[in-house]
Amino acid sequence: MEPVHIDVFFPVPEGWGLCTTCETMMAQADLVQPPFERGLDEFPSDWQEDFKHLTEVIFSLSDHYPDKVQIRIWDPRSFQGLLKSIRHGVRRYPTFIVNGHQKIAGWDEDKLHQSIKAFGESDNSEI
Repeated sequence: MEPVHIDVFFPVPEGWGLCTTCETMMAQADLVQPPFERGLDEFPSDWQEDFKHLTEVIFSLSDHYPDKVQIRIWDPRSFQGLLKSIRHGVRRYPTFIVNGHQKIAGWDEDKLHQSIKAFGESDNSEI
């Protein structure tokens, strides 16, 4: 069974992370905040809350659908993120694109779960 692909469009803080090896070494040395919290204090409080909410949603999806979803985060300020945003007509953040077809703009987590289940079930019926 192929995983359901979820593309997430959201402006990502610039200090969101280093290479994996550097992050591991810094975390073991207890030198810095986790990557998803670093750099957030430079943003307005409502952006900080939205980003924390997004990380909670992503971690929740990963926990709820282990090995059934593949999540990619696209920063619309990057070149690839901009091109994909234009291709999918993204105008609000966050926007979730499920399996390249269904667009869910905003925080409608129920609709996101329904879409993941629908695409997961349709994948099972084709086998």
